[in-house]
Amino acid sequence: METAILSTRIFTGNAARPWADALCVKEDRVVAVGSDDEVRQACGRGARVFELPGRLVTPGIADAHLHFVNFGLYLQRLDLRDLPSIEDCRARVRQAVASRKPGEWIIGRAWNEHAWRERREPEARDLDDIAPEHPVMLIRHCGHTAWLNSLALKLAHIEKGTPNAPAARIERDPKTGEPTGLLREYRKIIEKEILPPTLEERKQAALRAQQEALRFGVTGVHSCETLREWEALAALEEEGKLQVRVHHLLPPEELEPARSCGIELGRGSERLWFGQVKLYADGSLGSGTALLHEPYTDNPSERGLVILTPKELQERVELAYRFGGDVGVHAIGDQAVTNVLEAIQASRKRHPGPRRDRIEHVQLLHPDDFAVFRDLGVVASVQPVHLLTDMPVAEKKWGLDRCRYSYAWKSMLKAGIRLQFGSDAPVEAINPLLSFHAAVTRQSLSGEPTGGWFPGERLTLEEVIRAFTQMPAWVSRKESQLGSLAPGKKADLVVFSQDLFQTAQDRLASANVEMTMVNGEVLYHRAGGPSIPF
Repeated sequence: METAILSTRIFTGNAARPWADALCVKEDRVVAVGSDDEVRQACGRGARVFELPGRLVTPGIADAHLHFVNFGLYLQRLDLRDLPSIEDCRARVRQAVASRKPGEWIIGRAWNEHAWRERREPEARDLDDIAPEHPVMLIRHCGHTAWLNSLALKLAHIEKGTPNAPAARIERDPKTGEPTGLLREYRKIIEKEILPPTLEERKQAALRAQQEALRFGVTGVHSCETLREWEALAALEEEGKLQVRVHHLLPPEELEPARSCGIELGRGSERLWFGQVKLYADGSLGSGTALLHEPYTDNPSERGLVILTPKELQERVELAYRFGGDVGVHAIGDQAVTNVLEAIQASRKRHPGPRRDRIEHVQLLHPDDFAVFRDLGVVASVQPVHLLTDMPVAEKKWGLDRCRYSYAWKSMLKAGIRLQFGSDAPVEAINPLLSFHAAVTRQSLSGEPTGGWFPGERLTLEEVIRAFTQMPAWVSRKESQLGSLAPGKKADLVVFSQDLFQTAQDRLASANVEMTMVNGEVLYHRAGGPSIPF
């Protein structure tokens, strides 16, 4: 069956022909792109023809950094996003307590003390009176700080004399030394005390995440998770239920177990493949654990946390290279980015070969590192949506002088650094239009600050779309199949209900996805939108 889409505006992402009016799909491939007349002539007589005036068609969006199965699990957990106070968080926890049996864990996500009226960090005592019989763990917006009640601290064996875990920190009362209930970089440690989700629960979570992804035009993801999540995705693929494409990143400690299961770097199917090795160099901005060259402006005694030392980073990068893979390394602070670049540079000397390495987040970059980044050909894998909430926090913690080099996407492009974009879901919403808005306007959704935050770093819409399509395809070594709309490539595309290039910049985030196609199959069509009879 052939399908022709006519009378629309198509951003193809193909340098040979970046714009078109029509395209033809046959089975799972694009077979023709051009004018209405050219596509009509290329299609057979039995082709379905749909005219879509006023819309914008682009290659399918690839969310190049998220946690896919965990995003699905998050959708059923306690949602604390955008709450204005500790008391509002308490109210959510109180509701959860009323519906749970004593002893059952209550897990929540996405609180942000910088948005609270109290303007202070929470403590165990804020939860103890409302959940004395339920262990509670509430994960901060960034995912790097956990807020526990006293029962959860007890079950996790964290008390006054408990030493800090490596590359982590227990916040303590300065007078008594007792844990306050806040734990930096402790989430994975605490999760060992909680009954993990079953395979079936993980599969259902992945299906929920997939539904949300398709609703927002996301046809592929780069998921930073573990073999447990891979297992769920592989099971769905075997059942014919995996519809989006998943480029999976695994931690280095799972390289050998993956190989023993027959999972090899760079191999898999067209829907699921193991692509790169994920490492962590530091923490986060909001938690004050991102690793900096100079101390925090609001806390001069702190420079952040070292998750992996430079020596450990190099050892793990070399391990990935020996297994035949590339690396994706979490680095938010400028010192962490420097450490990663140095580790990659040293590792490549010992293990030469073509690499498509990436650094995740890159929220602060030292000016001396722009050229190093470019010369190594490392990709900056960033999430513009973070800017919507991070602008005032960055100013407070890093100071305006350093912020000149934070979220510096235009400067990166001008320096010759490759950019790819993602959402970091469930830390942020998966909706890519939020990142479109953030990258193009450099403003919050309410339009602050006027003119944009460091407006010289604003990107064009075309640059943003390329970072969501072409570059993720290249990084995942699938550029021959994905990332643009050209004859012979996979028919992964998204139809926006309006031409975003003709939409006011401050209205981008409120636009809609009308249709999402993967492998030539329409997998999402917006209810109530203009009729597209696929």
